[in-house]
Amino acid sequence: MKKNIIITSGPTNERIDAVMKITNMSTGALGNVVAETFLEDKADEIDTIYYISTKMSYKPRIASDKVQFVTVESTQDLIDALKEIFATKKIDIIIHSAAVGDYAGKYTIRAEELVDEIWETIQNAEKKEDISKETLMSIFENPATVCNDSTKISSYEPHLMTMMKLTPKVISQIKEMAPDVTLVGFKLLEGVSKEELFGVADRLRIKNNADYIVANDLAKIGGGKHWAMILNENGVVTECNTKKEIAKALEKLLF
Repeated sequence: MKKNIIITSGPTNERIDAVMKITNMSTGALGNVVAETFLEDKADEIDTIYYISTKMSYKPRIASDKVQFVTVESTQDLIDALKEIFATKKIDIIIHSAAVGDYAGKYTIRAEELVDEIWETIQNAEKKEDISKETLMSIFENPATVCNDSTKISSYEPHLMTMMKLTPKVISQIKEMAPDVTLVGFKLLEGVSKEELFGVADRLRIKNNADYIVANDLAKIGGGKHWAMILNENGVVTECNTKKEIAKALEKLLF
């Protein structure tokens, strides 16, 4: 039976206004190498690879009718794309290598307007006791006057502020959408011991019912190198030193 595979790759982009975005440094290079390696070595065993990424991410350059490109922008776009694919196709493997942003913009406001609202609240209070931390926090959570984020905010605002909010955790929803899919997740830390990286990655695996976690250390990525260890419920399966080695290792484990 040929396999249907999803590969998520690259960053997500969260809009602040019509032109400004919050993103991260991911390029999608690792997901790209995994997809190309699978196409080079296992094309006969693949039905379809759904390659989900942003417009500017690296994408497989191997011409193949087995690849369907799905372009997304935000975290919610990615979740919606996964739901649609899972609803229409039996997926065997998902390699969730996308560097989903942790935060998105909740609103953007001029500092002067936020200060004015806080000051007015204080001035209108009859007693000092009427001003609580909860009252002030509620203003920060939902100020009355925010910038219109559907258009371009002026480039000349000297005190522009953006309130951040957490994005949904995509990996936590995957097994809820497709309980039988083989899930490969990824975890990136920087400059930690192998023991700490393993502990964090293994907790991620358990929490999200992942089958494998590729644990990376940012301090060991660069100059053609990409060290990682792949772990499952039995511990560390293998260690790799390049993106190609990671792709080959996943290929061996999944096919």
